[in-house]
Amino acid sequence: MRRVLLLAAVAATAGCGGSGAPHLTALQQQGPVGSGEKEVWFYAAKGKPRSLVIFLHGYGGPVEETPKNHIPWLKHLAAEGSDVIYPRYEVGGDSDPYPNIDAAVDEATTRLGKPHVPVILVGYSRGGRVAVDYAAVRAARGKEPSAVLAVFPGEHSQYETLGPLKKLDSKLKLEIMLGDKDTSVDGRGARLILARLELAGFPASQIQLVGVKSTPSFKADHFSVMKTTPGAKAKIWKPADELIDSVR
Repeated sequence: MRRVLLLAAVAATAGCGGSGAPHLTALQQQGPVGSGEKEVWFYAAKGKPRSLVIFLHGYGGPVEETPKNHIPWLKHLAAEGSDVIYPRYEVGGDSDPYPNIDAAVDEATTRLGKPHVPVILVGYSRGGRVAVDYAAVRAARGKEPSAVLAVFPGEHSQYETLGPLKKLDSKLKLEIMLGDKDTSVDGRGARLILARLELAGFPASQIQLVGVKSTPSFKADHFSVMKTTPGAKAKIWKPADELIDSVR
């Protein structure tokens, strides 16, 4: 009942606009709001938001479709000054997830006060590939993100709807992370993204490949994204922070 009352109050005041949402508790998870593939969770930034991160999950069933596997990183991003949105965007897979992401982002940004800040897309595994294509979908509507971080991106299937990469803003900063022990995707998704970007004429100077190297205490495999160890924070969280800071 308390959560219902809180969400009702948020909905009543969110239309006021502005660059933040002081009525929301910073760093605390809000949601889920909506249902099914349009469910969304979000976190208000600590202090005045300086950026908006849309985090797109991997393909991993009902757990990965919720924030559960990534809560510490999401809270870290909020603590660093980003409003953070986590759309579910699919239930067991979806060949065209972009309308669902749009619906989730519209709902969450309204509740966050529609901050006028740079947008960064962060995607993991399947979400890493989707993030690149969703950036193009946004760009085609004149809503270009400032940066995209594709973490260990996966491949697309022949049935999936792909974004119009030729519409990408040539100023977009794109980083692709590759784990040296990631045998799950083994760089295949990254190679496909790079080949498509080349065909679309996207400038190579705007693409940075970030090699995530293992250490004796940190194994950069496909699931290291979910870790909260010092190694994961140094090898994954820190480069993400640097990319976000570069476009603020």
